[in-house]
Parts: sequence; C-alpha cells; structure tokens
Amino acid sequence: MSYFIGVDGGGTKTKTVCVSTSRELKSQFLSGCTNRNSEGNDKARTHLQDGILGAIAGAGVSKEDVAGVCLGMSGVDRPEDKALMTLWVKEVLPHVQLSIHNDAVAALATGTEGRLYGVVVISGTGMIAYGFNKQGESARAAGFGPQLGDEGSGYYIGAEALASVVRARDGTKPKTALTEMVFQQLQIKSEDELIPWAYGSTDQGWQRYAALAPLVYKAYREGDAVAADILSLSYLCMINDRSRDLTLPTYPCPCCCWPRAQP
Repeated sequence: MSYFIGVDGGGTKTKTVCVSTSRELKSQFLSGCTNRNSEGNDKARTHLQDGILGAIAGAGVSKEDVAGVCLGMSGVDRPEDKALMTLWVKEVLPHVQLSIHNDAVAALATGTEGRLYGVVVISGTGMIAYGFNKQGESARAAGFGPQLGDEGSGYYIGAEALASVVRARDGTKPKTALTEMVFQQLQIKSEDELIPWAYGSTDQGWQRYAALAPLVYKAYREGDAVAADILSLSYLCMINDRSRDLTLPTYPCPCCCWPRAQP
C-alpha cells in the first residue's frame, strides 16, 4: 500500500499527517514554524523535515512506502520558494511526487471539499486572502508579512494590544483591561518592561506577538472597548483586502474564513 504526506506549514507551528490511499489517517506530527521568512532557512528546514519523518515514523511505515507529498506552506508563492521546498523534501524523500502550494490554497480546498473555487481569508500569525474563479484563475491579497502589511493577522492584533497598553499609560488612549492581561502573560510589572521584551530578546519571531492575540479576544468578550476597536479594524482590513484585490465574479461564490488567531 502507498501512503501520502500532507503538510500544513504555518508561521507558528506545522502539522504533518500521513494518510493511506484509502484516506485513512495513519498519524500526525506537530513541529515548529516552517515559514523561512520568519524562522530563517535552517530552522524552517529542520521543522519541515522533522514533521515529515515524524509522521512517517508515527504511521509505522517506511520512507519507500510514501508515494507523494503535498505541502501547504505559509510564505511560499515564488518559484524560488518552491524550489527550496522541493530541495528540502527531496533530501529525505528523493523518490516522491511533490505538490507545493501556499497554505491558503490548502485551506480553501478544505473548506470547499476539494474544489478550488471561491475565496479564503486566513488570520493566523500572518494574514492572506486567496481566491480562484471557475476558470481556475487565481488572485491573492496581503500575505506579505507584518513589516509590509498583513493587517488583521495575529501579529497585527498582538502588536496593537501592546501599543494600546503603552498609549493607555501615556494617556493618549483610554485605559484598557489589556494592560493587566499583558502584564500577567509576559510576567512583567510595568509598561517600561515591554521595551526589553520587544527589542532585547534574541527571539524576534512574529509568533511572539501573535501569541498575544487571544488576550484581545478575551478582553473583547469581557466588554473592553479598546479590544473591540482592535478587532473591528482587523476584520475591516481583512474584508477590504478580499473585496478590493481579488478579481472574482460578483455572483455568489464560496468564502472560507480561518481565524486562527482566535482561541
């Protein structure tokens, strides 16, 4: 029997599964971030290969039993990105057939039962909107990383939470429940301690900020107006990105939303 490996590579974690030809899930394995733009090539390569080998070992099959690998990876769109992913996979599975897509494509296929038609909007560590029309033509918006945008992402929400805490201390914005929530999660006692956290750490990964996003949802559910403003702006940015930049028909089409930043 042949087996197939599927990889959902995100900006915070990567989930790898092994399935049989009869679509039976044989194993799954969690590894770290595989977005090389966030982690760098060495860590991303290690996490990807660890995930593949871990899923194979968990399924109790040999590498030779694996016929194909499908990657759905954040930060992978350009030909040079796909060439590098191909190299990394072939280092551990040189014989397999390989299919590589942006993770938004995999998310859309999941939400539409395998049909690549419609729009998907993902808010994870980053944010991206991706769509296909019935002719198979695709378009995307956002997904350029936090330094170039990605408003509405987990990173953006977390960074806005920190900025709101500082603004509340300065008196330029209202006081917010996020202050105590952030202090507790980061184990700090004052706003000044945010400076070394933000700039002094050797770990400057985007996921550190995205990990704060659930605090904003929690504060919103408890009635915090500042948290509500952050989420309202985030959702508006995601909607605008989808409707402005994705050339899709005006008649109804599937729309899948993946708010991964929400707990």
